[in-house]
Amino acid sequence: MALRWRVCLSAALTAMVSSAAFADALGGPAEPMGSADLGEGGGGANVKTISGVPSYIWYHGCGPTAAGMIVGYWDAHGFGNLIPGTNDWNTNQQAVKDMIASPGHIYDYVPSPDRTPTAEDPYHTSDCVADFNYCSRLPDKYGWSYYSYQDDGLRNYALYRGYAGSTANNVTYSSLWDDFVAAIDNNHPVELLVDTDGNGSTDHFVTAVGYDDTPGAYRYACFDTWYHTIRWESYRGLANGSPWGIHGGTFFNPVPEPTLLLPACLMILVLRRRKGRAG
Repeated sequence: MALRWRVCLSAALTAMVSSAAFADALGGPAEPMGSADLGEGGGGANVKTISGVPSYIWYHGCGPTAAGMIVGYWDAHGFGNLIPGTNDWNTNQQAVKDMIASPGHIYDYVPSPDRTPTAEDPYHTSDCVADFNYCSRLPDKYGWSYYSYQDDGLRNYALYRGYAGSTANNVTYSSLWDDFVAAIDNNHPVELLVDTDGNGSTDHFVTAVGYDDTPGAYRYACFDTWYHTIRWESYRGLANGSPWGIHGGTFFNPVPEPTLLLPACLMILVLRRRKGRAG
């Protein structure tokens, strides 16, 4: 009975997400641009980039891959339970890929449309970024993700890995710049939904790692999920004839596990008691 209820709930949720997605901005497996189009970073006082963000190559969706780079960055910056082992693509690639899209996700949702679950073989329990941001849930949209679920994907994956209280939010282009600059200044990579071919519609997620705020010539730097080289593009909104225009950005702020904070709190109490006794 419990299995049948779970199958029905999963099917209903998938149908609900799929129907809602038609009104949502999407990012999917757009064709990669040639490496010659990566642009130049330059230097100087107007340029800020984050070091240490891992570069991952497209794996079952640009949304989970771009978000996965943010997960990988924080895994090496105080949140080591986000990925089993290191965040390195070359030396720990399978664990990184499983974080992006697990074997269960691939079995259930690849290719799209997904398979039909049964009471004997229900959907797996969500366990990767691609699950939590609902990648490949829309029929005939393998590898596509919804912009509105990118913050949920990061937040809920962190929760799954034990980091309760982590926050994430989406900000549209019209009010994005100041938040984007503040995030990069604080060494927080940002996921952006963009239009790679300049047709006015979104088609790809990237991981932004820098900006150039030269007056009149704003640019952003990103890993595009296709190459390990940083790409520089003009910072602008969606419009016909404006390739790499931006729809919006997703920000993520992880919070340490409560169990990691408890020993420090206990230590403070112990020190206070000892000080009281000594006095």
